[in-house]
Amino acid sequence: MMAQAMCSEQKSGQDMRRTLRAFRRSEDGSMVFLSVFIFLIILLVGGIGVDMMSYHRDRAHLQMSLDNAVLAAADLSQPLDAESVVDDYLNSAGLGEYLTGTYVQEDPFEKTVSATIESNYVTQLMHLNGINSLDINVVSAAMERTPSTEISVVLDISGSMGVNNRLSLMQLASKRFISKSLERNVDPETGLVNDYHTSINVVPFAGQTNPGSTMFEELGGERFGTTTSENYFEVNEWGQDISNVVFWFDLDNDGFEDYSVKIDNFPDNDVDLFNKDDLDTYYLYALDYFAELFPDVLGDLSAPGETGGTSYFLGATIKGGIQPTTFFNEYGDPVDGPTEFRKTDEVVEFVDFYAQIVPNNESSCIEFQYNDFLTTGMPVGNGEQTPHFVNWDFDEVSQNWGWCPDDDMAIQYAQDDETKLHSFIDNIRLFDGTGTNYGMKYALATLDPASQPYFEYMNLKGEVPDAYKNRPLGWDADDSSKFIVLLTDGRTGAQVRPADELDTENNDTELDVRPAEDSVVESDQLENIELFLYQCELAKSQGVVVYTVALETSDVAAEEIRTCASSESHFFEVTGEELVDTFVSIASSIQRLRLIQ
Repeated sequence: MMAQAMCSEQKSGQDMRRTLRAFRRSEDGSMVFLSVFIFLIILLVGGIGVDMMSYHRDRAHLQMSLDNAVLAAADLSQPLDAESVVDDYLNSAGLGEYLTGTYVQEDPFEKTVSATIESNYVTQLMHLNGINSLDINVVSAAMERTPSTEISVVLDISGSMGVNNRLSLMQLASKRFISKSLERNVDPETGLVNDYHTSINVVPFAGQTNPGSTMFEELGGERFGTTTSENYFEVNEWGQDISNVVFWFDLDNDGFEDYSVKIDNFPDNDVDLFNKDDLDTYYLYALDYFAELFPDVLGDLSAPGETGGTSYFLGATIKGGIQPTTFFNEYGDPVDGPTEFRKTDEVVEFVDFYAQIVPNNESSCIEFQYNDFLTTGMPVGNGEQTPHFVNWDFDEVSQNWGWCPDDDMAIQYAQDDETKLHSFIDNIRLFDGTGTNYGMKYALATLDPASQPYFEYMNLKGEVPDAYKNRPLGWDADDSSKFIVLLTDGRTGAQVRPADELDTENNDTELDVRPAEDSVVESDQLENIELFLYQCELAKSQGVVVYTVALETSDVAAEEIRTCASSESHFFEVTGEELVDTFVSIASSIQRLRLIQ
């Protein structure tokens, strides 16, 4: 029996070993363990992803709320305490408990506000990996600084601004704008001077824009009626006072003089319109005058360099002082020729000649070439002066005579004297035409850093303050900004000119009521609108912020001005007294408020 029991036990042990070996070799159920393992990994990784997304969502919300709070607190015009502003913003957002500190640095011209938030995000799934929360630390800082600011204010002084009290409203609005824009140069309470100054260019425009007599000369301007590169007769200034000048003419085209006209009794004192002792600065006036006085004799008079006339100017004899009386030929060369001055065919008194001259010293507009409107700089032009004339119906109550504004209405460059600018605005007179493209051209040129040598020259002449002789600053200069604010009540028009720039009728008769042949169109309305808008695009491409204001205009004109603006929010269409508030609003917005962290 014992042997049988032992045998049975041995058999059971062998069966057990065979079962264990079979179990070890069996693969049934192995995927279950792998699946559980992979699920755990997915749960951990997915949990990290979900928690991180939620974490960044909460952090972004905190950052945005803090950014808004410090931006509001850093506003220099903010009357409330900066810390209180930050507190109010965050409390309103339900985040006040997380604010750990607000720090403020300020003076009248610069304000920096920074703040920090500390919070934490309680994880939903990452705790399975032992991470129960994630810290959220947010920092934000904002600074408002009054930067070095250059502003060109472009004002429409065309005749239509005399309607419906527009001129008075523009004057009031402009003065408010100037005062608001300049108030941050010096703190009125402490006398502290801002290191970053605002300067203002005032650019009035009517039919043309007057850069001023100093800039006119620097740009190479030549007064109409004087010698230019196209004229031949160039005579050096006479060394003493001229007594008389005899002009000699060839009437039958045989090359010899057979007619003479003398201008007699020159004054000893100087005259305003030209240098009376420098004949080539006014001889064209004389020839034009003679042609009008003696049309039956001189007929179609040809000046030097011209052909096709029925009579020709051969030269002039000058007498004065102890210098020998000298004949100058049609090219201005001193040569042998007639010097008789006691007996001439006609005698004209200097005072009568001078009285009929179209004034060339009242305004200083320079003619542009087409390509001048394709650049941001000062015009190169051809040196010619815009003639003195009026095209449309003239209102002597509100207007001065001229398509080009008088020199008193010339551009004011880089000024910061509030009293001086206010006086200029108060004395605005209106002129003829609407050359918005010229106003915009000069507005941009006075912001172009390439114009800096002109500003330095104007400073030497006392027309730009010392503080601004280095302006315009670079397009991308640090802590600087450039703006154009343009106001008009009409649409850019065509550019017309008198056919004869020296015609005495230009003094007192509008071209519109004269014969058609008395006027020419230099550029039509469509071309001028295109050039205006091209200047607007050039300005915006250089980072200049362009505000435009349409005052009681037509829908077509308003759309033109809207297109010029930097954006829809930079365009204003206003009537009446809305203009004043609009200008103040624009001045208030010309500032820099930015996040610095």
